[in-house]
Amino acid sequence: MTSSQLADLHLSSALVDLDLHPGRFVEIPGMRGLRIARVGQYAGRSLEVLEAAKGVVVPALTHPSAEIGRVLSGSLRFMQDGAVRDLKAGDTWAVAAGRPQGPHVVLADGTRVAILREGKSALDVV
Repeated sequence: MTSSQLADLHLSSALVDLDLHPGRFVEIPGMRGLRIARVGQYAGRSLEVLEAAKGVVVPALTHPSAEIGRVLSGSLRFMQDGAVRDLKAGDTWAVAAGRPQGPHVVLADGTRVAILREGKSALDVV
């Protein structure tokens, strides 16, 4: 991870206390229990916050753009390149554009993650 990416992740610590109105979140079609809020743009990247209930499985997918993320609350099992990591609040990840990842499993109710993307997401259906 570059120093620029690390600096960007410091932004997400402010998101822990960000009061996102429940109306800003929409459920991702076909993904019951997984909701997304598009927060806006930061340094030319899109910032989104995902909330999920325990047991939600995000299927394996490949995003067309790079992403960096941070768990804001709760926990999830993050899978990439055959490695499995259980992430908790404060933990981060980075995935290059075009790299497969997942499936991911949400381990706690109320899990919230912040993701900075450099373009479109495979979740851009909402």
